[in-house]
Formats: sequence, structure tokens, C-alpha cells
Amino acid sequence: MRSRTRTTAAALAATTLLGAGAGACVPGGGAGRAAEAGRAARAEASPSAPGTASPPSPGGGPLAGRSGQEVLNRAYAATRAAGSAHVSARLDFLGKEMRIDLSLDKKGDCNGAVRREGMGTMDIIKSTELVHFRGDAAYWRGAAKEQGTPQWQTEQVVAAFAGRWVKLPLSDRRAAPLTRACDLGMLTDGFGKGSPLARKGESTTVGGKPVLAVTSPAAKGAQTDYVATEGEPYVLKSVVSGDHDGEALFSDFDVPVDTASPRDSEVVDLSGTGGAAGEAI
Repeated sequence: MRSRTRTTAAALAATTLLGAGAGACVPGGGAGRAAEAGRAARAEASPSAPGTASPPSPGGGPLAGRSGQEVLNRAYAATRAAGSAHVSARLDFLGKEMRIDLSLDKKGDCNGAVRREGMGTMDIIKSTELVHFRGDAAYWRGAAKEQGTPQWQTEQVVAAFAGRWVKLPLSDRRAAPLTRACDLGMLTDGFGKGSPLARKGESTTVGGKPVLAVTSPAAKGAQTDYVATEGEPYVLKSVVSGDHDGEALFSDFDVPVDTASPRDSEVVDLSGTGGAAGEAI
């Protein structure tokens, strides 16, 4: 099931990139980009001519007098500068809905969960030295099914690992696929420059905070970013639709990530192990 762990970790990494600006790939479509999304463009009364600034929208606070591109440039810069953030996202991954709920920082720490339709849930905690992950019974059964594992062996794996934390040192090669997901820099580096075709939309709220919607059209859709209009102009939400629909919420900027290890009684330590236990992950 080693390759299944890699698949889940890759999905987690890909999902955290949802909404990370025009340079970020949407999982499942190499040509599709996060900027390629959003039916919100249809809400615009009439499209602006290329290269022209959108008229100021009502509200929007200090961003009201700026063009859509200028708003995104400020928002992307502020979001890139954050030392940590929480991301909750939903998107299509390999034809199945995937949801994540992940806190991560630029040191590579993370704490959260991945839920994939038909595959159960995987929790992950990563610090500077260790990675812990925990799958429920549905996760391990789904992993076994994808690997073509015999039923008797599947039940052994479920009995051994379901609902229990598995611990690995970062020096273990098996930890690498998991740790690639825990990099806020990887996410925020995708926030580059705003599109010159970005259009400002409505003023609304996300999580009770006032935001300004900005839509960036692209060949296969559009992306709508919801930018905070009070305090730092962080991106608080990105909605992507087109070939690959998805949504990401961003919060808790610069809040420390909790990387406290689970209690030893709940942990299976696979440090330096091999054999059947090692092959299970």
C-alpha cells in the first residue's frame, strides 16, 4: 500500500494549491489552472474591454478605488507574506470529491485531515522531526482495494492500523510523500500577479468578514477570489469552476500550527521497521 500513501499525499499537496493564483495547477488537468474557473464571471453585467480597469464597486473599503488587477496584486502579496494559514478545500480528484481541512506554515509543519469520497479519512500531523498519520477503516480498505490486496490481508491491515496513529521520523523515506504536502510556501508561491482582465464584483462576507469578489477569466472558465477589505487584504476564499470545480477557504493567518504528538498509547511506531508492517504504508 506504499503507492496508495503516495497517492493520498500527492492529492493533499495538489489540493492545497487550489485557489493559489494563475500559476497553480488544478489536480487532474495539467492544462487547467486555478485561474481557469468560476461561473461568477457571468454575474458581471457587461465585460470590460481587454486592458481596461473595472469601475469601482460599491463598498470594498480601501480597495474600492483600485482596479481588479491591483486588488489581486495586493491580496496575493499579503497572502504570500503570511507565515501560516488554515485551508479548507473541496474539489474533484480523479473523479471523486475530496475535502481537506489543513493548517500549515512555512516551516513545513501541518495538522489536519483529508477526506476522499469512497476512501475514508486520513489525519496528519507533521512537525520538524516527525510525521504522524492516521487512517480510518474505510481509508485502509480503500487503499487495499486499489492495490488488489487479498481480503484476508486487508483485514489484517485494518485490524493493525485503522484508527491508530502511525509515526515515522522525517529521515525515513516513507515519510517523504506525506511531508511534501506540508509547505505553505508551495501554496502561496502560486499567488503571482493579478490578471489584467480581473474584474471587481460584489462586496459580501466570508466567515463574517467583509470581502470584495474579484473574477479572473480564462480560456476554460474563471477564478473568483474574495479579498478581505478590513485589515490585511488576504485572499479568504477562491472559487474555481470549469473543467474542474472547487472551492478553498483561507483563515487563521499567522496562527501557530499545533504539532503536538498524539499520546504514545495511540501510536504505532514504525521507525526502522520493515517487513509486513513497513509494506503496509
